[in-house]
Formats: sequence, structure tokens, C-alpha cells
Amino acid sequence: MRTWILVAVLALIAAFTGCKKDDDSTSPDTDQYTNKLTLGTGMNATNFTLSGEGSAFTLSSGSALIYYRLESAADFGGAGVSIRVEKQSGSSYSTVGTYAYANPQNYGHIIMSAFTVASTGSYRATGLLTASSTTVASTTFTVQ
Repeated sequence: MRTWILVAVLALIAAFTGCKKDDDSTSPDTDQYTNKLTLGTGMNATNFTLSGEGSAFTLSSGSALIYYRLESAADFGGAGVSIRVEKQSGSSYSTVGTYAYANPQNYGHIIMSAFTVASTGSYRATGLLTASSTTVASTTFTVQ
């Protein structure tokens, strides 16, 4: 079952990433993008939105499938992205996984895909530029 979820997630990466190419840096609305990581229970790649946005997710069949929308104030420029997931223990966090996603486009401010979490607890997800490990944005969430 987990293999199927992983295959589905990888297929989502190829099909549902990026954003419109009309990124004109002289446009007055270029500051419309911010560094933000949003989580949800589903996604609509045609308009770059998440459904079921929130910070609490439920295990189902041994894992929670969490969709994300990583937005960057700066154009990704085709850079690959990683989502680092860390589990909270007291006041510290330990990494439970880092999931790398290739960017299929050479432009865009938004990348959408999904990752899974296999146990309950409090977590932090951080979107990173893979090549430089530069943090784009972070958010916290729980899995029940």
C-alpha cells in the first residue's frame, strides 16, 4: 500500500507543479508572492489551491497523506525543492524524512505535491531549495 502511495505522490509531482509563466518583474504585482508553506488534505493543480487547508491530519491505513503548496517570493527558476519533516519531542525536533522533488519547469513561484507521515505526533515541515538547502518557509502540524 505504501508503495502505491509513493508512486501516486511522485506522479503528482510531475503533473501538478509550477505556476504561470507570466512573471513580469516590472509588473506592479510582483510582490503578490510570499514565502509560505501551506498544508491540506487535497489539491487542485489547475488553480494552485489546496482543499482541506489546516494543521491537523488523521492517520488512515497507517499513514497520513498531506498535500502541500510551497510558495516563494522569488521565482524558483527551475530549482528542485525538498520538504523536510521533523517530529517534535519536548522542545526539540528530529528529522523523520526529507523528500526531494524535481521541478519540471524552469520558472514559477509555486510548487505543489504531497508527502506522507506514518505516526501520530507534532511535526514541523520546512520547504527548502534542494541545491542550497535554503529555507523557503516552514509550518507546524499534528497527526492524530
